[in-house]
Amino acid sequence: MLLTRRSLLLAASAAPVAATFGGAHAQAGWQPTREVEFVVPFGVGGGADLLARVIHKIIVEDKLVPVPIALNNRPGGGGATGIGYVSARKAADPHTIILVNGTTQITPILNPAAKTLSEVRPVMNVMLDDFLLFVRGDAPWKDAKAFVADAKTKPPKSLAFATGGTTDVMAITIFSKATGVEYNALNFNSGGEALTQLLGGHVQACMGNPLEFMGHLQSKAVRALGVFREQRFTALPDVPTMKEQGIQTPAFQMWRGMATPKGTPDAPAKYWEGVFAKVVAAPAFKAYIAENIASEAPIPGDAFVKFLADQEKLYRDLLGKPA
Repeated sequence: MLLTRRSLLLAASAAPVAATFGGAHAQAGWQPTREVEFVVPFGVGGGADLLARVIHKIIVEDKLVPVPIALNNRPGGGGATGIGYVSARKAADPHTIILVNGTTQITPILNPAAKTLSEVRPVMNVMLDDFLLFVRGDAPWKDAKAFVADAKTKPPKSLAFATGGTTDVMAITIFSKATGVEYNALNFNSGGEALTQLLGGHVQACMGNPLEFMGHLQSKAVRALGVFREQRFTALPDVPTMKEQGIQTPAFQMWRGMATPKGTPDAPAKYWEGVFAKVVAAPAFKAYIAENIASEAPIPGDAFVKFLADQEKLYRDLLGKPA
């Protein structure tokens, strides 16, 4: 079954978020003994929320834990509001899991007062996805080269982007540096809100990942003008890379993973690592990855921590913000 934004949100509204399981799989050592709170520090309808609902659905249907799991969206501040809630009220609590992504890493680079990844224990990355430049389906630009050429005939910030997080802002920053054009970035709480602004004609463009735009791309409500990767997508052969169009942007992807609160002991962290490994191996997750043109990327435990350190250096280099 195609796991689209609509089907996931309808499923969420048709049944209680929390479900109790009998005879759930138990791992050796620690396991949860009461309801687990799944904190999503982003709004409903964006890419982070969609992934969280896929992970929640698989955990529930495959009975991967012996207790209820309750989703809790706490958007705001590029992930800082939701993770601030975890830090204040769920410190070291192994019965809390948190969705984290590139936005939660870039937010404190852009705003050092914000606390995000420093307040969690990374457990496992699950996927990577690429960034594309999207416009409405009836927009006059047929590719990114034409979009940039038009922008250069106008005053700075004449063309506006809706963003769903600081990772989108970074994609716009990279695009701006590569094209020599200053764009107007208007910030919203999620990719879903940013997409609504684009569809409503309130902005001219969005930077986003395929999973947030696939349904509208297939219906031609939006058009992809270029992708930040070295080769075209096999599934989207008509979308050229930025470099093909003479726009020298580096390859730039969104990582998406899972964490527990800072201070979570090793045994619970290892337990959740095992649960998320089973999620990534599930046929429903593999179908979600394929249908949304993403890359499966399970990176567990210490390897995930090292990956994040490397990403931090990459982001700071791209933004010109040394540590």
